[in-house]
Parts: sequence; C-alpha cells; structure tokens
Amino acid sequence: MGRSREVVAFYTDEKKRVRPITKSSAPRIVKVRVRSQPYPYSRPRRIKAMLAKNGTLEDLDRPDLWLERKYDGTWTFIIKDGDRVRLIGRSWKNDYAPNFPELVEAVRHIRAKRFVACAELTYFDKHGDDHFLTALATPENRRERGLTPKLMVFDLIYYGNRDLRRLPLRERRKLLEKLIKRPMKHLELVKVYRRNKRRVFRDLLKKGAEGVMLKHPDSPFREGVRSSEWLKLKREKTADVVVVGVTKGKGQRRSTFGALILAKRDRRGRLRYVGKTSGFSEAEVRELLRRFRKVKRPPIDEPVSDVKYWVKPEIVVEVKYMEETKDGKLRHSRFTRIRDDKTVEEI
Repeated sequence: MGRSREVVAFYTDEKKRVRPITKSSAPRIVKVRVRSQPYPYSRPRRIKAMLAKNGTLEDLDRPDLWLERKYDGTWTFIIKDGDRVRLIGRSWKNDYAPNFPELVEAVRHIRAKRFVACAELTYFDKHGDDHFLTALATPENRRERGLTPKLMVFDLIYYGNRDLRRLPLRERRKLLEKLIKRPMKHLELVKVYRRNKRRVFRDLLKKGAEGVMLKHPDSPFREGVRSSEWLKLKREKTADVVVVGVTKGKGQRRSTFGALILAKRDRRGRLRYVGKTSGFSEAEVRELLRRFRKVKRPPIDEPVSDVKYWVKPEIVVEVKYMEETKDGKLRHSRFTRIRDDKTVEEI
C-alpha cells in the first residue's frame, strides 16, 4: 500500500478554540503536515483513546459544543475486516468478540467492508436503563441479571483505506450516519444534541444517565490526548466515610501511601469495607500522615488487597463517587476533603 500526504490547517480563535481555516478565518495559522497510511486490519496496531477534560455546567450553554449521553460501560474499538470482527478494549489487552457473538453479528450487518469505530460496550435492562458490567462477564451472568449487551457507537476513525483522525468530528459523524442508518438490538449510534443542552442534561440525569460528553464538532480525533475539545460532565454523589487503613504507594508515593481504605458503619454499628479512594494533593497527604495512628489489628473483617498498614478508625473524609453497588461499595470514588466537623459516630 502506498503512503499519502494530507495537509490540514487550523487556527486558534480568541477563546483558544481550534477552528478549521475558512475565508473569514482569523490569522495565527498553524499548518499541520500529516503522513497517513491505511490501517493494518489483518494485524491491528494499538490505537489510544481520545480523552476528555472535566467540564462545568456553564459549558452546557456554549453554542459551539455538541452533547452526547455518556454511557456506563467499557470503551471498545470495533475493527471490521470483511467477516472478521474484533472488539478491543482501550487497554488493548482483550478482544471481547468471542464472548459476544450477538455484537459481532450486529457489526457484520453494517454495509462496509473495513472500518475502525469507537463505541461504549454497555448493557441495557428491559426498561432501557444502561448498567455497568465488565465486558469479561459471562453470558450466564448477563442472563441472570436480565441484561442485553449493546454497542453504542460514537466515532469513526478509519474507513476502508482512509485515515479519518484528522477530519473534523462533524465529517466523521456524517460518515457514521451513512453506515448506521437505524438502531439495532445490539448496536446503535449515539444521539447528538445541538440545542437546549442544559435541559437535555437534566432530563438524562433523571433517567439515570452517568453523565454527558460535550464535543467540539471541528475536533479531530487526538489519539491519546486529553483535550479540551472533549469535555465530560458526570453525575456524582458524596459520602462521609471512615479511614481504616492505606495501601502501598508507587513511584513518588512509595514512601507514603497509595490510597485510603474506607469503611462505613452498618446498622449494628460495625465498620464495613466500602472501597478505596485517591486524588489527594501533597499537602493533604502530609496532613493525613500526621493524623494517622497505626494499629496492628484490622478495624474491618473483610479482606482487602495491597494493604500497607491499618489505622485507628477516627478520621472522617468526604468522597465523591458515581454509584453504590448492591453490596455497598462506592464506585469511582475520589477524595474531596477531611471532615473535621464530623465524628465517626455521626456517620
């Protein structure tokens, strides 16, 4: 296969947003020379996900951004090469296709011989609500919970021999709409909202959505980059929990600790493990170390991996988290602050 050259030009406006060049474009032009070649479908090379920065509620009012629902699932690269379909996780360690023949069949129904698309592999119940379940979960587990797997497709980065990563999102979206013209039971195109985004955001949260993505329609696919052209707004809850220990740290945190081990009291007053959390500043690490009082016996009964040491359960902290599992664990928790205004007995 021969190589092709493509020259794409962008400029930054007064708000530092990336814009394609038009006749009315401002100056400060930056030319980007891109060397591209067809994707090696037979022996797929690793692709890194494009990452989003955290957005704010004010970003919902920006007319230059599109809104998409953020589904609670696993980022998956769909690689179709004729009848061969791969469903590769973002870590590039697993091909989920053998576990999901129904998803593979849905991809085969798309009338394109070769492409690479981005999707969220999620699960829907009979009410149409999405649920997180590891993509490695067994079919038996899925049936027991009454969940149907589905690929929610949101981007197209290779199409045939074309490398689309430098194309604006609006152009990649047009191609996707031609490929996926109607929803299927196991595959669907993520809906895009261009107006009334604040109202849409509220409505989606009421329906149980994890959050939303805000994307600039002129954004290229920036592989492996955390870009402000993509923003995420998530539903978050807060909880007050007790610190009962810490895990081993890595790198710069090797001499201190990695994460806090958290617990809450049950109805009988016993401390129960609810998860781990991180996200502290260096000043917060120093303050926590100053307050820790090590104990030999674990304050909780449940086994916990990677424990460095246990501490006396007397420090209350606040964490933000996405949801609480049926067994009381906090998913995707993030340290917020130490709660000096609350005692362990109060939570």
